[in-house]
Amino acid sequence: MNDAQQVVLTPKKLILIGILLLVLFALTTLGMVTFLLREKNPPELEAPKTEGTGPSYDLDTFNVNLADQESKHFLRATLTLELSSPKLVPELDKRKAQVRDIIISLMREKKAADLKVGNSAVLDLKRQIQEQLNSILEKGQIDAVYFTEFIVQ
Repeated sequence: MNDAQQVVLTPKKLILIGILLLVLFALTTLGMVTFLLREKNPPELEAPKTEGTGPSYDLDTFNVNLADQESKHFLRATLTLELSSPKLVPELDKRKAQVRDIIISLMREKKAADLKVGNSAVLDLKRQIQEQLNSILEKGQIDAVYFTEFIVQ
């Protein structure tokens, strides 16, 4: 055999190859761990929030005339708001008149037939209330709107 084709592994070369492989393994492991940790969300964001588990804010009962022109119908509703944070309670207390006004205005636009027919009108009303209230709030947001009483007559 030629000298060019023959490879001699001395103890120094074996140690050097071992160190290089160890460094390569460490860098690969570090890279994978960094990638996986970057992809993973923090624990508080990881678990999806279950509706109904946040702090809540009860509102007084609403008695509202509905938008029906041909006959007089009214809606009696009591609401509970699910809050993103308990820090929102003082702001809602301060804005109670504004909150009630927004909700009354949204309810007065509805017709009895729409609210009696199906759940989609009620879900739409909840969504509108949530969006309108969130647009005025500064210290948090409304996560959900619940009707604890809902009577259309």
